[in-house]
Amino acid sequence: MKISQKYIFTLIIGLIALISCVSHKKKGESSRLSKFYHNTTAKYNGYFNANELLGETILRLNQNHKDNYAQLLPIFPYNAVENVDAEKSNLDKIIQKASIDITLHKKSRWADDCYLLLCKSQYLKKDYETAESSFKYVLDEFTPNNLFNKDKSKKTLIKDKKKTSEDKKKAEKKAKEAAKKKAQDKIKAREKAKKQALKDKKNHKTPNKPTETIETISEPLPSVDRKDKEPKLNNVGSKLFPHTPAFWEATIWAAKNLTERAKYYESEQLLRNIAKDPNTPKSIYGDLYATLANNFVRQKKFDQAIEALILATQYTKPKKTKARYAYILGQLYQQNSRPIASDEYFTQCTKLRPSYDMNLHAKMNLLLNKAQSGTPLEDVISQLNKLKKDSKNTDYVSEINFTIAQIYYKEKKLPETIDYLNASLWDPSAKPNQKASSYLLLAEINFENQNYLKSKYYYDSTLQSLPKNDERKSLVSKMKNNLDDIAKQIEIITLQDSLIKIGSLSVKERRALAIQIKNEAKAKLVKPQIDRQAMEFNQFQPFGADGVNNKFDAFQDTRNGNAPNSGNPKASNFFAYDQRTLNRGRGEFEQNWGQRTLEDHWRRSNKTSFNFDIAATEETTEETKDSLEADLANILKDIPDDPKKLAEAHGKIQSAMFQLGVLYREKLENFQKSKTTHTDLLERYPKTERKPDVLYYLYLNCLDLNDPGCAASYTDKIIREFPETNYAKSLSDTNYVKALSVSVDVIADGYQKAYQSYNNHQYEQAFTELQIIKTKMPPGHPLMPKVALLNAFCSVYNNQNKDVYINALKDVVAQFPGTPEEIKAKEMIRFLKGDQDAFITVTSQEIEKAQFKMEDENVHFVFVLLFDPPAKQTDKAKIAISDYHQKYHKPENLKMSSLEFDVEKNTSLILIRKFDNRNQAMKYYNGVQRKSNEFIPNITNYEIFAVTQNNYREILRLKSVKEYQAYFNENYLNKKG
Repeated sequence: MKISQKYIFTLIIGLIALISCVSHKKKGESSRLSKFYHNTTAKYNGYFNANELLGETILRLNQNHKDNYAQLLPIFPYNAVENVDAEKSNLDKIIQKASIDITLHKKSRWADDCYLLLCKSQYLKKDYETAESSFKYVLDEFTPNNLFNKDKSKKTLIKDKKKTSEDKKKAEKKAKEAAKKKAQDKIKAREKAKKQALKDKKNHKTPNKPTETIETISEPLPSVDRKDKEPKLNNVGSKLFPHTPAFWEATIWAAKNLTERAKYYESEQLLRNIAKDPNTPKSIYGDLYATLANNFVRQKKFDQAIEALILATQYTKPKKTKARYAYILGQLYQQNSRPIASDEYFTQCTKLRPSYDMNLHAKMNLLLNKAQSGTPLEDVISQLNKLKKDSKNTDYVSEINFTIAQIYYKEKKLPETIDYLNASLWDPSAKPNQKASSYLLLAEINFENQNYLKSKYYYDSTLQSLPKNDERKSLVSKMKNNLDDIAKQIEIITLQDSLIKIGSLSVKERRALAIQIKNEAKAKLVKPQIDRQAMEFNQFQPFGADGVNNKFDAFQDTRNGNAPNSGNPKASNFFAYDQRTLNRGRGEFEQNWGQRTLEDHWRRSNKTSFNFDIAATEETTEETKDSLEADLANILKDIPDDPKKLAEAHGKIQSAMFQLGVLYREKLENFQKSKTTHTDLLERYPKTERKPDVLYYLYLNCLDLNDPGCAASYTDKIIREFPETNYAKSLSDTNYVKALSVSVDVIADGYQKAYQSYNNHQYEQAFTELQIIKTKMPPGHPLMPKVALLNAFCSVYNNQNKDVYINALKDVVAQFPGTPEEIKAKEMIRFLKGDQDAFITVTSQEIEKAQFKMEDENVHFVFVLLFDPPAKQTDKAKIAISDYHQKYHKPENLKMSSLEFDVEKNTSLILIRKFDNRNQAMKYYNGVQRKSNEFIPNITNYEIFAVTQNNYREILRLKSVKEYQAYFNENYLNKKG
């Protein structure tokens, strides 16, 4: 009892002491107990749970990402996952937990860590714009120096203010003494330097000059002297409860976010600043340099990426992460054709015990490097075949075959290359990424060999297999589009040739061929075969192209008594393919059984019990027969079986051959192929209606092939055979081309007068002349677009009204799409709105270089570009747009932000977000076009575009909208849906 009383007494005394401590604390100051409570609860409750959840989320994202070893691996796999919808609920939970923790424990040491968790979650959700704002707040609010100044207690500040005059005098006295001592030290140092200089002069010595170093990415470890000059950091916790400020890690993640937004320079500067900061924790250097390397990779600055990634491997401790960095370094050196350096890092990767697939691909790349370094080809192939036979590599056979194909391709052994590429595609282990790589190489091989039809189909297959965000997609799509028209003309020629051949057969032979085609099609339906789309060219063909041609050749072989050639060099051992065996068997059967009808149960003497329903069988037989006849008629319906149809087929071939020659020249700039095609056309159809055009194209091709003799021969033919054509006149009379511009046509003459009046600044007269021309002009006259455009030009001088001019130009755009006048009118509209780049022509190469992507189902924005806006016009425009949203788009909760797009050209940008997909964004865009007077009233100097998130980043990177203007017109305005 006494003991318990003693404990109770002690407890009461302790509580009194505690209360007394609290009662004497200054206003606004937290007690130690309060600080301890908030720090402990913040760390081990909200922050701990949110941080654990974030770690699990990143782990799942890393696991969900499937590496494509045919491409450069991403440095951060969690960020390479295309669709993060499955993790958004967890990321929202993290944001919620971190927000609650911040609200309840504002003064805890872990507030900055909770803010960082919130920012990371927004980044992983791919909400980069929101994340950028959040990171900016964290970096401004939680800078270590700011924390130091903020966390100074008020008690200390009051003491500083209430310094006594005696303290000030003492401080001044000390300062004077220090200054005096410093001056004396300088005098002594000067005298010492003079004495040393005299000694050096006597000894003829010269002082050593400091060596100059070239700074690249310097070692970030701070010196002791520099660290001493830095203010002591606060918010670092205590020995019992240590804490590292989140500022430096937040800076790294902010740089990652800026890289995703294509703000590469800002990202790099953030990273370089903390690399120089002596207080940056050594534990995050690995992530710092990996982030810098990722920045350089995005910009295709691979040499700088290598330098940064080497430092990242030095400071990274987790072996799997280090192995990944080593593998990427091996890839980068391999791309730069530096096999020795590449070998070093692939070897380092294997020693770090990475995942099995990474280890295997590292070994395969080592063998690929050996082949490039001069190791005998047979040895390298032998080692790769050993890998292929290993039972553990069953799932990687396709990739091993592709590696062997790559080695043969570099040795220019094309038959072996194609065999192994086909083997790679055939193997069950082939994944979509691997198929894409194999298809692409087959497409390139066929393109190089000028097998353009095969190449086109391989490019088709490549596009089907490539993932959405693959950087090769734009180039493959461009190649496929260039070959589309060429493939179409080749197919027309092949089909019509095949039909003409079949038309030369007798009716009985045509029927037999049709039955053969029908049976083959039926067999494919009954027993589906392995898809050989890219492995057997004939499978690409529709009925009637090369497929029919090959079937016709096979039928001819059978007709001539030859066994059909299946493409296999070995003859089949199946008895039914041997005609002599069949004849011998038929003779032996007839000797024993005589002539028998082909029917079921032919050996039974009494077959009545088996004839259940003869009538029904006969009816079914008749239906089957009718169906067969219908199928055969459908197969043979396009056969040219009369002179008229035959002439039509030849006409299609002539037209296709001409177009094909033109396409070879214009799309591929293959002048030799164009010349050969047109020469074949003249040999096959010497009296073709397109002969003058063909001869002129042959003349042009000869010029481009630097063959003046050939060009002269075709010039003579054109002048001799077609003297009345424009071609002949232009080649024989240099003044004829000039004469072509002067027409006797009344309308053309009237237009020339109006144009002359316009050039002489007689705008009213020009306008009047144009109205007269309009009354005489029949519908569809070729000069209509020119007249409409000139009429619009005159309207501005007659009305002196900019809006009238713009509306007139818009009429030209609406009435004459696809004409040069439409393009000119669009340029003028943009120029009138303030676009200084309006008349700059954007080439297809510039658009391709911009790397815009079609992502119809992805999130879209709409942005308004204001050209040279006066003061406060951007704010007025935002208010007008906000009013427009309240009236027409209130339920959608659209958000707006603005930025200075181009300071030099005074261009502002207003971003409106977000729309679920392209259709929603274009619905908004079209609504604005219809209600432009309500969208931004009284303002015309703007353009509006719909854009995906990725394409918006690309626009910001380019700091130019002219490339996207052309892309938008082609893929949004001129594309249905």
